[in-house]
Amino acid sequence: MDKQKVEITIRNQNYMILTDDEPDKVLALARGLNKMLDDLMASGKISLTQALVLCALDLADKAKTYKTLSDKYKSEIGDYLQDAERAMTERDQYKRENEKLRKNLNN
Repeated sequence: MDKQKVEITIRNQNYMILTDDEPDKVLALARGLNKMLDDLMASGKISLTQALVLCALDLADKAKTYKTLSDKYKSEIGDYLQDAERAMTERDQYKRENEKLRKNLNN
């Protein structure tokens, strides 16, 4: 996919983003960040810089949590695939044994 320019607005500041993502996705991310910033700054007690740092920490924490979960699920899927492979090997052994027994019964 070609890179596209997408203009976003964060706290009344416009930014031009060059991205491979769909414009709607980038705009949705910007809206989400604006909402987070609006919620943090609603009290009027913290600066934009402080709010941005808190957002960055929150998003970094979420990213790390999702990475940990993703790694866990990948490991579990790997275990399931190994179990499935063992089960298929056993099935094939039982099929061969079954065929042998059938031949012995027919002889």
